Amino acid sequence: MNKIIIFDAYGTLFDVNAAARNYSKKMADPDFMKIWTKVSNLWRDKQIGYTWYYNSIGYKTNFWKITEDALDYALEFYNLNKNDNLKNDLLELYKELDTFPEVLGVLKELKSAGYASAILSNGTMEMLNSAATKSNINNYLDIILSAEKLGLFKPNEKVYHLVLEHFGCDIEDFVFVSSNGWDAAGGTAFGFSSIWINRNKLPKEKIQWKPTWIGSDLNAVLQIL
Repeated sequence: MNKIIIFDAYGTLFDVNAAARNYSKKMADPDFMKIWTKVSNLWRDKQIGYTWYYNSIGYKTNFWKITEDALDYALEFYNLNKNDNLKNDLLELYKELDTFPEVLGVLKELKSAGYASAILSNGTMEMLNSAATKSNINNYLDIILSAEKLGLFKPNEKVYHLVLEHFGCDIEDFVFVSSNGWDAAGGTAFGFSSIWINRNKLPKEKIQWKPTWIGSDLNAVLQIL
């Protein structure tokens, strides 16, 4: 039996910087063009940080609310919070994030080779379906699984368990793929074989568990399998 390939979404398949980058190109706002990377990076840092915060205190919420709140913080930090159109435009663009260049080709190859594949993400179903449809990757996935139904976020083990519930297979039948080192390690801790897609050439996280393999982009999945 072929392994079942489970992908994280944001940062792994979808480029989380695409919303701010595409806004910068579309609006040609000289002030925003100077700092869009900083805004985007802070937005992402707060987005991840808020999921950890709510996990740690046991408060249930959803990823779209967190995404909005994280953007509010980033815009206020850079004194851009008076522009409601900016916030609304960025949130709309986040629903249609670009995939990384190699993603569609890798998913096509996996499907042609007979591998089942799925998304397991903290994102809401509305967010994930919108981005997957826009990028056409939905045609090469067997299922999209969201943490939304739990109100929890990875690396909580209950989120990874959604994969077992859906497929009904043994844990060793899966390979979990994420661009977030802590998420790949979370998959390892749960019992998956894992691949960390280290797009930014970061050092390994100094935590208990490590990814099984490391690659520089999604093509590593094809090489490892």
